[in-house]
Amino acid sequence: MSEAKLVKFKINGQEIEAPAGTMVIKAAHEAGIDVPHFCYHPGLTPDGNCRMCLVEASNARKPVASCVTPVAEGLEITTDSDTVKEAREGVLELMLLNHPLDCPICDKSGECMLQDNVYDHGPDNSRMTEPKMMKPTKDLGSTVALWGNRCIVCQRCTRFCEEVSGTGELAIIHRGDSSVVDVFPGYPLENDLSLNTVDICPVGALISKDFLYEARVWNMKDTPSICTGCSKGCNVEIQQERNQTRRIVPRHNPEVNDYWMCDEGREVFKPAVSEDRLLDYQLRTADGTIDTNPKNAASAIFNGLNQVSANHGTQAIAGIGSAFMSCEELYVFKLLFDGLQTPHLGAFSRPQREAKSFKQFEIPGDPNPNRLGVERILGREALEENLEKILSGIQNQSIRGALIFDDLLDWDLPAEWQSALSQLEFLAIFSLRDRTHLPQHSCLLPATTFGEKDGSMLNGEGRLQRLRIATQLPRTIRYEHEILQQMQQELGMRSKVVPPSALFKEMGKAVWPQLEISTIRELGDQGIQVESPTENPQRATVS
Repeated sequence: MSEAKLVKFKINGQEIEAPAGTMVIKAAHEAGIDVPHFCYHPGLTPDGNCRMCLVEASNARKPVASCVTPVAEGLEITTDSDTVKEAREGVLELMLLNHPLDCPICDKSGECMLQDNVYDHGPDNSRMTEPKMMKPTKDLGSTVALWGNRCIVCQRCTRFCEEVSGTGELAIIHRGDSSVVDVFPGYPLENDLSLNTVDICPVGALISKDFLYEARVWNMKDTPSICTGCSKGCNVEIQQERNQTRRIVPRHNPEVNDYWMCDEGREVFKPAVSEDRLLDYQLRTADGTIDTNPKNAASAIFNGLNQVSANHGTQAIAGIGSAFMSCEELYVFKLLFDGLQTPHLGAFSRPQREAKSFKQFEIPGDPNPNRLGVERILGREALEENLEKILSGIQNQSIRGALIFDDLLDWDLPAEWQSALSQLEFLAIFSLRDRTHLPQHSCLLPATTFGEKDGSMLNGEGRLQRLRIATQLPRTIRYEHEILQQMQQELGMRSKVVPPSALFKEMGKAVWPQLEISTIRELGDQGIQVESPTENPQRATVS
């Protein structure tokens, strides 16, 4: 497919070059020139209904909507003339006629486009003396509520349901100043992408019922990261206040999720703030006492596994990771068990589910964020054959000790595994929740959640992307990679504990030697395509 021809035109006297067919507003924004708007969104088709983006064009007698005006050779655009300013004031005055003055209680306050545009371009008073039009406040579905009085009828949400989700639940009802968004009778807004309508609503008309009155946006800090709800690896912003995650919203990445994410992915932070989260270490010793000191975790696990190995041989111990571990954690995990000289290395993963396809978005059937990372670092057999061999070995008591990562979201160990683990002489298990089925002399260790990790994951399309720490660990918890590295120190394999950035360097040389990636920073905010999902990764040779 041939590239579009480049045309030259001017905006406010500045000469700009852009592909033919590009809308003026997009060309202006890319050139760093502000053109205010409401209905325009780069992920939706232009609509031109709000009229906020009016500009003067040399080929038109009256101001034109820049979101539906394509650039042309020799075109001259003016965005800051008196005529344009007067037009913007008029548009905003009409929008404010019936708009309530409830900014102090509105959830959108602080990120409201109407607030911003009125401050920058609007009138400083209102001529409205008549009573304001009252519109409904109601639930549109189980996750989204409508404050009808705030709706400016930009139709972003209706276009999203038509163009992206393809479900079409939303429509504009009534006419004139009575117009408001609503659902079709009997068809609530229940699609798996519904909360994207809240993200793109420029005002506080559509509100997330889960986030309602939770926090003010100006008090929250944003951290770019990735979602760990499935193998898609949607790029997200983790928003936290007082070291507690409040919500997750999508971050633009055209190679992964565009501007969107599914509703389920917004829930992945909740185990970190759950009341039943495991926060204390339970290091059971040989004499039956329980040690709760996090500093003793590595030695407790190492001594337990070492005792089993001394009594029954190295073939009697096993390690089971998970498809929720970062690549760096998997890398250290594999090195450790290579040093322990056991071939029994597997990984848990959540079972496949039915994939969901929308008009412009796919939710994959793999609910594991780093399955491809497990295959690339531990080997594909770790998720299937090796797990079966380990289970069989525990059941026939040829395997007597194990270190297990049970950190998968919304997943419990299958009954056959719970029964088998009770036969072990020693078990160390990283978990998000307390477990009552552990055998005697086992160690229970708190697992970290995705918002507390630094490192990388390989999504289902072979894109290596970065996890970033958004919230600090509770004081009682230590990073898994540190505990694993301390166990390596016990074996003489490592002189000191290093951060994930240093582990990334080691891993890059061993796992992807063909790539010229030297630091984790090179992944940037968009990640790097490192391999094709059709490849058959072999067990990495790392030492």
